[in-house]
Amino acid sequence: MNGNKSRDIGRNARLPRLIIFFLLGLIFSFSQPLQSSAAETKDLTLTIIHTNDLHAHEEPFKENGKLIGGWAGVGHVIRELKKEHPDALVLDAGDIFQGSILYTKYHGAVEVHLLNQIGYDAYTIGNHEFDDGSTNLAEQLSKAKFPIVSANLDATAVPKLASLFKPYIIKTVKGQAIAIVGGVTPELEFLATAPHREGVKLKARGEHWYQPIKDVVEKLQSEGYNKIIFLSHCGVACEMDLAENIPGIDAIIGGHSHTRLAKPLMVDHEDGTTTTIVQTGAYGRAVGFLQLTFDEKGVVEPDRTRYKLIDINAQTPQDPDLKAYIDKEAAPFAALTRTVVGEATANFEKKNTLSDSSMGNIVCDAVADCGKDYGVTISMHNRGGIRGLIEKGPINMAEISQILPFDNFVTFATVDGSIVRRAVEHSLAEGMGGHFADVHGLKFAYDNARPSGNRLVFILADDGNGHYKPLDDKSTYKMAMNDYSFTGGENYNFAGAKDVVNSKIRISEALTRYIRKHKEITPRQHDRIVCVRDGLLSVKDRDGKLVLDNASPGARLSIIGGTGLGVSTVYNAMPVPVADGQILKNELVADEKGHFEHSIADLLKDYSNGGHKPDKIWLCIIAYPPKGSSDNTIITTAVPASTPH
Repeated sequence: MNGNKSRDIGRNARLPRLIIFFLLGLIFSFSQPLQSSAAETKDLTLTIIHTNDLHAHEEPFKENGKLIGGWAGVGHVIRELKKEHPDALVLDAGDIFQGSILYTKYHGAVEVHLLNQIGYDAYTIGNHEFDDGSTNLAEQLSKAKFPIVSANLDATAVPKLASLFKPYIIKTVKGQAIAIVGGVTPELEFLATAPHREGVKLKARGEHWYQPIKDVVEKLQSEGYNKIIFLSHCGVACEMDLAENIPGIDAIIGGHSHTRLAKPLMVDHEDGTTTTIVQTGAYGRAVGFLQLTFDEKGVVEPDRTRYKLIDINAQTPQDPDLKAYIDKEAAPFAALTRTVVGEATANFEKKNTLSDSSMGNIVCDAVADCGKDYGVTISMHNRGGIRGLIEKGPINMAEISQILPFDNFVTFATVDGSIVRRAVEHSLAEGMGGHFADVHGLKFAYDNARPSGNRLVFILADDGNGHYKPLDDKSTYKMAMNDYSFTGGENYNFAGAKDVVNSKIRISEALTRYIRKHKEITPRQHDRIVCVRDGLLSVKDRDGKLVLDNASPGARLSIIGGTGLGVSTVYNAMPVPVADGQILKNELVADEKGHFEHSIADLLKDYSNGGHKPDKIWLCIIAYPPKGSSDNTIITTAVPASTPH
């Protein structure tokens, strides 16, 4: 009896120690990465459904005469895909705000509510989320039912916002851990001006802007996570940069640059791994569907990657609950769709050309027209501020509000020519990004192969009487622009401007007034901006020959003549760097070295300006690459030529 009792007591004495060991085991297991033992023996196919740059386009909108987009359709597609793939992750890469009258009225409440209703699993903050300030952003995101991730955003100065997001989250899919890291564009502080950011800043800038993101990824790897997705509002160029510098990222769900990637971009790494990059475009035109297969070691097998974009159009069903909510919130603005302000005789073109665009031109014309009393002869407007197109037919106020959704106002100022030149060079500094500006009262040619800050080949300014003369750095000009650019948005610099007038005229109101005034508007041909290649064309005075060098071998050539430097259009669409451009010769061919020569005397015979044959003309060449070549069409700078003596 006593012996049995002693064994019972000994057994009971061991119980606390067993409990302690059990609890220690639990603590140790929770401190480890959330990985299933299945991860060591099984592969995983991860499905990601994604959107980016929805920009408050909750309602379907017209493009090329057809209705596309709309969040009720986006939501329907996402929900149907989730039924087929219940373990799929639904991700958004930022810029859900700004782009319609619904955002202007409700400041983001509608967008957050809809992401909640659709059922997103994670979202990263875009630069336009700051358009109504950090405090507003915090207020709206406080209602989010989805996690928010951003690894390179420092919001410590706005504690309410800082409390709402984390550098990363961990999601469990089929028993395996998926890390989702977020990040915003390194241009945030140029795109969202300081008053809007209210102290929010980037953790790093410059060449190594991505270091905070890299630190988070490497931390996750050190803890054993081997499936890492980056949710990016950085733009496709920066996403390539990220992929090359942070090989631990398996896939980048991209945004910001509005790039429609019908096929993923794939970056290979020296260790044999890859990074897959995807983007859907913008405005809810499409939903992305990505499937990545990881092997048992957590390495993506590129050959098994599946991807497609699902377009949202008039045939896409709209989920009734989403449509009813959107219709209810949009009801107060129904009168705007019935208020017609004018008529377009044709579609205005898209904004992504290397020259001026008809959409940008009419906005600049409208902004300049507002400043007639001030004496404005020049205006500029950044393309990123134009969010839609005028289509052929009646134009209503709701469409104008969507095309120019920002709460920006017209500013008038008196500036030296050097300030105008500086602004134009800045516009040209980084290609066709959102800061590229269309113009009124200027004509210029630029070479984008030249160093940034020195790309202008020539620039002419309206003298106030419709005559274009070389811009004089020391002369003064009166110009108009939106207050966003004037106050430093996208890093524009108008320091030194005088007699500044901050009007109360919204940019959208300026366009409305202009269309009402003219009643009928027609797209302009390209006659303001032309991209050229400098240094290819010359004149041999002694021989009286026009000489082209370093064109594409076998390039097809057209020779254009004009009365002087300027910008005009040939072939109904091709801008050339001469005034009053005429096609003098075509169907010519460069030799196998890209060389070509032609008699100037012969060209002078073919040129006539109002029946007058001048002794001197300006010549340029359009060189089209031969069929099958990957080279681009180039337009040479113009050179003066006269009959040899």
